[in-house]
Parts: sequence; C-alpha cells; structure tokens
Amino acid sequence: MIIFNLAAIGVLFIAALLSIPFFIIYAFGGMSEDILIICVSWMILVASFIGKATGTVGRLFFIPMWLLSIPLPFVMTYARYEWTGIGVTFGIFVGFVGLLLGFMYYGEKKRLGKLRSEKIEFPDRDTDPEVYWEAVKEKFFSPTFIKMTPEIGRFNIRVAEALQRENVELTTLEAYKQEMGKAGSKRKKIDDTAEKNLMEEIDQKIIALQEAKELLEKVSG
Repeated sequence: MIIFNLAAIGVLFIAALLSIPFFIIYAFGGMSEDILIICVSWMILVASFIGKATGTVGRLFFIPMWLLSIPLPFVMTYARYEWTGIGVTFGIFVGFVGLLLGFMYYGEKKRLGKLRSEKIEFPDRDTDPEVYWEAVKEKFFSPTFIKMTPEIGRFNIRVAEALQRENVELTTLEAYKQEMGKAGSKRKKIDDTAEKNLMEEIDQKIIALQEAKELLEKVSG
C-alpha cells in the first residue's frame, strides 16, 4: 500500500490541473504520447515545488514529493529520447530551478511583510491529530532565502508559546524558544540544531499517526 499524507493528494490535484492543457493539445493531435508523458512528469515536479513553497509538503512513503519528483522528468525523457533529450531537459531544469528559487524568495518576503498580522491558530487536535501537527509544523517560519530577523524570532516564540498554552508534548520546544530569542543578536548565534530537533520531533508524531492510521485500515479491511 502506498503511504501518503493529505498534502500529497493536494499536490497531485495541482499537477492534474496543470496538466489539463497538455491533455487537450494531445487530444487534438498537437503532441505525441511520449511528449505528453514528459510534460505531465514536469507538472508533477512543478506542483510538488509549489506545495513546498507554500508549506504544503506532500509525502509518499514519508519522503517529500518535491524530492521524489526531481528525477522524474529526466527518467521519462531518457526512456524516450536518451541523452539528447536529457541535455534539453537539463537546460529546462536549470531555468526552472532559477524561476522556482525566485518564487520561493518572493513568498518568504511576502510572508515577512504580513508576519505581524498573521494569526496563530491551529485546527482542533482531537478532530484530526495529523492535520493538527501538519499545521503546527507549517506555522513556524523558517526562512531559507532571507535573513533571520528579530521579528521572525518573536513570531516563532509566539507560536511556541501558543503551543505551550495548549499543553502539547514537545520536549524540544523550550530549547527552540531560547534559540529564537537570539534572532538579530550580533553576539549570539542561533543554533540550527534546536530547530532541526523540533521539526524532527513533530515529524515523528506525524509518522506515528500515519502508521497508526495504516494499521487501523489493515485491521478494518
């Protein structure tokens, strides 16, 4: 059985929407089946990275879809056009990555501009614990392309304090808060390990919930 999270369904839905124009062109004889398959594989890659940029990380077998989808266009192209196709695909891929990085940078800058007014709310934990923990992970702001500022540090502390008020069980949360308090300081550097440990602990909770759901489905089936 393929293990996937709810975000993976969203990513595949986006990929399907992006692929519609190619299916229309194919239906009217505007491209071959080989080109259609290659285009669809690219749309899966694009959709996966759109999900990553917006914080909706689809996972298959607990592995991020954006990571799994990177080799997909190359594999599909090589299977049909060998190394000539790979060369063209690589050029397209480099341009795509440049465009994607720009998009992700813009997304981070946009969120930073709205950070002060962003509400810190989470879904009901009892209704769907997996959705709850996915939302918790996405709420923390961990920029990749912009500098960690005191404002970002304060926001992440507010998220951590909101979780503490809900009495969540996160052993790494307090250490993360302390590191976020160093944001913007010239004398103290933020230890990235604290953030890594927190994200790993949240991931473990999500994985445990997914495994429990899978086991329940097997028992019920």
